[in-house]
Amino acid sequence: MSSIHKNLNYPDNQRGWVLVVGLVVLVMLTILSMELMKTTRLEEKMAGATRDMNLSFQAAETALRAAESIIEAQTLESIFDSNTLEDEIYSQTEDEPEFLFTIDWDDTNSKAIFADEDEALQGVPLSPRYMIKKLKKIDDEDDTAPTIFRVTVRGTGGTNNRATLLRSHYAKVFSTDSTAADLRGPAGCNEGIKLWLDADNR
Repeated sequence: MSSIHKNLNYPDNQRGWVLVVGLVVLVMLTILSMELMKTTRLEEKMAGATRDMNLSFQAAETALRAAESIIEAQTLESIFDSNTLEDEIYSQTEDEPEFLFTIDWDDTNSKAIFADEDEALQGVPLSPRYMIKKLKKIDDEDDTAPTIFRVTVRGTGGTNNRATLLRSHYAKVFSTDSTAADLRGPAGCNEGIKLWLDADNR
């Protein structure tokens, strides 16, 4: 009778284990790849949101400087009185719109710094807008005393869902006295509260 010797270390006894181990490794690699994709997408969203916020802030800063330049360019204080008002200029007796975060900023309450939207800042689809509110003269009896203005601006980012609102106070001397001509100009600009608005959280 012939005897059969079976070698327990013979490869045929391990048949199928390679496939099982390969599948386990493949599943692990798949899970790792999915997590890496999620992380990459999150980083892209964060980078996009940061870029949007920076664009909206820069747009608002541009509008702020433009509005202050408009104030500085005026030689007569009467341009800011009720009889010569434009839509974006508010006299001492008129108030700016309430709920600046949620109102529609349009030609009825503000002014775009670019007449044509196609001329807007690069990467910003909408032109930044501003409002100018005349507050008061520091000393009504002193012809060389500065008049205080409140400037409120709004700038959007790469999408209209991201917006930044800024507000500053600007002082300018309007004097008819020729001896005070050297005092004309900005008496100082005190940057006020900066407000950020994410329209997604309205």
